Amino acid sequence: MNSAAISALGDDALLEAMAANELVVRAALALQIRFAGEVAVRSRPELGDEGLSRSQNFTSPVALLATVTGASAKECKARLDLGKRLRGEVLLGGGEGPAPFPRVAEALDAGDLPIEAAATIVKRCGELAHRGCAPDVVAGAEKTLVDKTLACHFSADETARMAIHLRDVLDPDGAEPRDEVHQQLRFLTIGQSPDGMVRGKFALMPEQGGVWMSSLQAMQSPRVGGPRFMEEGDYVTADDRTSAQKNADTITELIARAAGAEDMPRINGAITTVNLHMTLADLEAGRGVGYIDGLDEPVPVSTVEQMRCTSPMAVTLFGDRGEVLFHGKTKRLFTPAQNRALAARDGGCVWPNCDRPPSYCETHHVDEWVSDDHPPGRTDIDNGVLLCHFHHSHLHKADWKLVMQGGVPHLIPPRWNDPEQTPIPTTRRRTIQHPAA
Repeated sequence: MNSAAISALGDDALLEAMAANELVVRAALALQIRFAGEVAVRSRPELGDEGLSRSQNFTSPVALLATVTGASAKECKARLDLGKRLRGEVLLGGGEGPAPFPRVAEALDAGDLPIEAAATIVKRCGELAHRGCAPDVVAGAEKTLVDKTLACHFSADETARMAIHLRDVLDPDGAEPRDEVHQQLRFLTIGQSPDGMVRGKFALMPEQGGVWMSSLQAMQSPRVGGPRFMEEGDYVTADDRTSAQKNADTITELIARAAGAEDMPRINGAITTVNLHMTLADLEAGRGVGYIDGLDEPVPVSTVEQMRCTSPMAVTLFGDRGEVLFHGKTKRLFTPAQNRALAARDGGCVWPNCDRPPSYCETHHVDEWVSDDHPPGRTDIDNGVLLCHFHHSHLHKADWKLVMQGGVPHLIPPRWNDPEQTPIPTTRRRTIQHPAA
């Protein structure tokens, strides 16, 4: 069936055809699993150079299967593992013993059971057997999982959740040894890559993962705002970040908040501080790059300007010959009392139609802060506004500008949006007296 024929199908016919095709695919995949299981048995280590993979000049059955099928090494390993688990043990006379998971094998061969579900059931039942559960208990678990999956038309994900629950009901004492394994496997590595990005990997224990995931969900919940589409006249700022990008931004925000907490460890009496190096000429001109201690990759001036607003940061200024002209300036941050006043005035992020609350906002200097010797930036309430991280970053890179008029923040659109560049009042304070219509 070609693309045109598929496009011509009605909704019901499309779903019926897809379901029927899935059964055909499952039967073919089941046969692939059986083939892979046979390759695994014929390539078992005790056969040495006479084994199938070694005799074909392959270092492993995974490499042999990948070459023959063109599938990835990961996929080939999964096929080999499942195929071998479904086969009976090789007897001394060379025959095959009884299948360890006959119910799974039967449903798989019939095309009724998805491959992922079969692999999950075999894995969890194998864990029960490894823990010393009686054969009839393991067989009962296998039958329950297969029958329930087929009767309820479970997806592979639903089968996986049910299998974990059943395993823990039948073997509650197995949680302790698994926790010890998790303790040893937890890790987090992080470092700068050659491309300038800071990359890392991690594996968390379930309780640690719970803290991360619940925090991400709370920070990203629609109940606390979260910009999606912000209309500014005819201009729309869309939050087009991917879920992974939002996660990275949210975790960074959580760490930044924790780093600034009063009960965090101090170094020489100061909270966690980002040290940024930049030449005085570049800082005054609003161009060039800055360098963060510990990182080789520079950051653009737009990032420097954004960080100057809210990050606990010590700026070191250099002259033309590299001499240090100035070092310090972490005192430019708004105080908690000032931030409370801004929260009362602005009500949250001041960007039009953004409903991010004050607790999720950063404080932005309307007149950019440079230093005491280079006004006009001041750390005063009438020079600060609240912006969520997304719009704070957007403001420093876009053509929109923020100004203060009568103690109220106003947004000035670019000329391509409004040729007159009429200031738009942005505060959400409800006590403002609006003129009668």
